Amino acid sequence: MVFTKPVRYGIIAGLVVASFIIMYVGFKLCVTKVGIDQTGVRTKAWGVGKGMIQRDYGPGWHRRIPNIDEWDFYDTTVQTLEMTKEATKEGQERQNILIRTADDYEVAVDIIVKYQPIRSLVHMLRQDVGLGDKYKILVKNEAKDVCRSIFGMMKATDLYSPDEKRKRAVEAELLLNQKLKSRYVNVVDVLILEITFDPQLERKIKNQKLAELDVVLNISKSLAAEKRGETQEIDASTEAVAQKITGEKDAELLILKTITEDKVEEILAEANKYLVEKKAEADLYKKKKVADGRLLVKKAEAEGEKLRRQAMTGLGGEMIVALEAARNINLTDVAISTQDIDLLDVDKMINKFGAPESIP
Repeated sequence: MVFTKPVRYGIIAGLVVASFIIMYVGFKLCVTKVGIDQTGVRTKAWGVGKGMIQRDYGPGWHRRIPNIDEWDFYDTTVQTLEMTKEATKEGQERQNILIRTADDYEVAVDIIVKYQPIRSLVHMLRQDVGLGDKYKILVKNEAKDVCRSIFGMMKATDLYSPDEKRKRAVEAELLLNQKLKSRYVNVVDVLILEITFDPQLERKIKNQKLAELDVVLNISKSLAAEKRGETQEIDASTEAVAQKITGEKDAELLILKTITEDKVEEILAEANKYLVEKKAEADLYKKKKVADGRLLVKKAEAEGEKLRRQAMTGLGGEMIVALEAARNINLTDVAISTQDIDLLDVDKMINKFGAPESIP
């Protein structure tokens, strides 16, 4: 049979697609996927090395040959175990833990336990505890035993103390972690939600606490009365001390004021004395200088008179006389002939008044 080209190409394409489908189906049948929040444990069911593989398988694709490889998957995120009086699921019974205290009272404790399988040791958990969620049952049973042993050592009155409850919660976490570590489970935290008491016990504890509070109240009142007396005594002594200090202070201020006033008077007297002395010195100095000035003036006048007299005895005297005569002439009513006297010839005019014609 001869096929045309389109038919041949179609056959080839069909074979290629069929091959891919077969390969994909074979791949899906021979691998398995471990989720990102899971750890896988592989068990070899047939052949050489039969048994559980001693290692954990992390997220990703891993081999799974049918009838040879068997896989178990574990959620390795933090798990929550709630043991409370409220049912976590519909139809589930209350899960809180009943505990008998050291003084023989029954209380119910609601707790939450946070835990997770230890990564890299999940295969040991599978080998030691078993398949699936068996380890969760183990955690629940161990948590109950630990709570009964730890909280059972407490007295009923201790359960009212927040500090005591926190202390016991820490002890419970340490003990539960110690027990579950060997079973490849890590305890993240233990939280105490509520402690429920028997009504009879609650009344007893309430009455006991009220009695204790009354005792404390009475002691406080007694101490308050004592302290009030001490306070009054302290107030009285403080007031006396304050008055004494005030009186001493006023006396000191008065003394200081008197001393200051005396000092001021003394300083003012000294200043006035200094002022008077300086003023007297200044007046004396002024008088002396005035006298000296007058003396100098007198001497100058005498010297001037002496020089004037000396000048009057010589040629200068004749000149001065002629000058005075010229000043005293009144030319208003005098008729002068300009032919005989030339008024513009100063030298001849001076000679007319008695000055010598020539100066030796």
